[in-house]
Amino acid sequence: MDDGALPYVMWVAQIEHGCTDAAPESAIAQDLGIYGLDIDDFAMKLAERFGAWVFDWPWDRYTELNEGTDVTGCLALPFTPIIALVRMSKGLPLRREKQRIERLELRHIARVLEAGEWIDP
Repeated sequence: MDDGALPYVMWVAQIEHGCTDAAPESAIAQDLGIYGLDIDDFAMKLAERFGAWVFDWPWDRYTELNEGTDVTGCLALPFTPIIALVRMSKGLPLRREKQRIERLELRHIARVLEAGEWIDP
């Protein structure tokens, strides 16, 4: 811990998650592609050293927590054209706009860990 939290955060990204090109300014979602169950693993590694409070961070602002399509999405696939026609006839948008994911850089994660409390980037 003498060097701060950044070396550990970098180790988690590079070695544990295989993001060999990770740099302090790399964002977990946009640059490293860490999302879904991988973000749980990422937080778990941080929690092993810094405590379970990392699970309370607003991860959903910085990465997509859901992966893939659920079973209902797969079952609805054959009916997609019909659903689209119904939505268009009612003036509803065909697709829901995706929530914009904010950048959370590894350097900021280290700062938060050193501060011991969540700080917005």
